[in-house]
Amino acid sequence: MTAASAGGTAHAATRVAAAAAVVLCALGACSGADGRSTVGDAYAAFQGADTMGAVPRNVTRIEIHARRELTENSGTTLSPTQPGVLFAINDSGNDPLLFALDTTGAERGVWRIAGARNSDWEAVSVGPCGARPTRTADTADTTASARTEPDGCVYIGDVGDNSAAHSTRVIYQVREPMAQQPGFVGDLRPEAALRFRYPDHPHDVEAMYVAPNGDVFLITKRRLVSPRNRLRPALVFRLAAAEWGGDTAVAELVDSLPIVPGSAPNRQITDASLSPGGRWLLVRTYTQVYVFATDSATGRVRGAIPPAVCNIASLGRSQGEGITWFGRSGKLLLTNEGRRSPMFAIDCPMPRSD
Repeated sequence: MTAASAGGTAHAATRVAAAAAVVLCALGACSGADGRSTVGDAYAAFQGADTMGAVPRNVTRIEIHARRELTENSGTTLSPTQPGVLFAINDSGNDPLLFALDTTGAERGVWRIAGARNSDWEAVSVGPCGARPTRTADTADTTASARTEPDGCVYIGDVGDNSAAHSTRVIYQVREPMAQQPGFVGDLRPEAALRFRYPDHPHDVEAMYVAPNGDVFLITKRRLVSPRNRLRPALVFRLAAAEWGGDTAVAELVDSLPIVPGSAPNRQITDASLSPGGRWLLVRTYTQVYVFATDSATGRVRGAIPPAVCNIASLGRSQGEGITWFGRSGKLLLTNEGRRSPMFAIDCPMPRSD
């Protein structure tokens, strides 16, 4: 490639990223200075990556000492009752295993989910075992964190569908296990399994979170095109807590987000995580983290408040997919696929709320 052609390619990538940023700003995804700042990282420029968002602060790399079986960490969630404990899953083609880690990167046990099948596990979240009274603020979890035994459930989403070919998908609900010492192996039997379909057609989903009232939310990952051949924002579907125990449920389309998958390089949604008290929602793409204000009772995004955007392309993790909260400090935790791939704890801006 000549210097002239290389320069043209670089300028073209810059124009694409700039145009995509304009699209998202028009949809309300930019938030003041946070939305306008960019990362001038060589890795991002080389990849032609989406460069919108504030640069993360106080980045801490955490080495992983997990079991050898944790090779494709496609989702991670923070326990609300066991300080510093995380649960993680492998994605498609692997055994149906639930892994526990802690925020130092140490292994804390693994459990086989009896009777479950890992067709394409892509999302994991912790929530109530059925409908529960709601909490109204992050600080309301102080009593829960002091309990010696967890009383919630881990939701494991077999919701991936790269080719959008599966007529139904399934979510498993298991009692949250107590973290153990390294080397522990156990078994868990699902409390329930919810089979569901979408009201229009199959969707590929890797982002799922559970609201304090037990509702499950699913966010589409990939590029969607309208009948008028225009890119569509990511769609949000809801499965009400009352759906558990019935026949195949139909997910309800309840919202869309100011994120347009496919409108910039690497702009595909790979994970989501609700804060412990339900006030904030993290939504991750390969190169961005969007932080939304949410209703603390229902988990619904508060659309009148623009999200804050944080650019994580500078971390150079092309297989980075997972996101959760790093304890109750407000820091975020990013996880990546690959055996012993490190985690990163970072600080990102929060939305301006009323």
